[in-house]
Amino acid sequence: MPAGHKLATAPIAAGQAVRKYGQILGFATETIAPGEHVHTHNLAMGDFARDYAFGVDARPTDHVPESRRATFEGIVRADGRVATRNYLGILTTVNCSASAARFIAEQFRFGNALTEFPNVDGVVALGHGTGCGMGSEGEPMDLLRRTIAG
Repeated sequence: MPAGHKLATAPIAAGQAVRKYGQILGFATETIAPGEHVHTHNLAMGDFARDYAFGVDARPTDHVPESRRATFEGIVRADGRVATRNYLGILTTVNCSASAARFIAEQFRFGNALTEFPNVDGVVALGHGTGCGMGSEGEPMDLLRRTIAG
């Protein structure tokens, strides 16, 4: 089904008004089962009385009870931002040190060095594929600087 199209959330009888956010979109030309695609193939325009009073159909939100709400098992940082993982990155500034970064990360992957740090999920090597001759200005260097700063 194309993005943005509508699905019936309840049975709709032929001839019944089809509503989205309380507004009539049209009328069902055939019975529409829950989960079925609602579009021009089963919807037609029709005449109906209109009341343009503002907000008369507003109703309070029926929230999911607290005990049944989804939870977020992530990390809430001191500044309020959140994350789902907390990895330590070993970044290289040139390709020559990529192997060393991989070896460092492997020590944490196969050892028990992180047992004292339960808030750290792992260590990952982030190698740089350019050598020492990379220009000191331009997009590649800007990207490297932003990555290291982040």
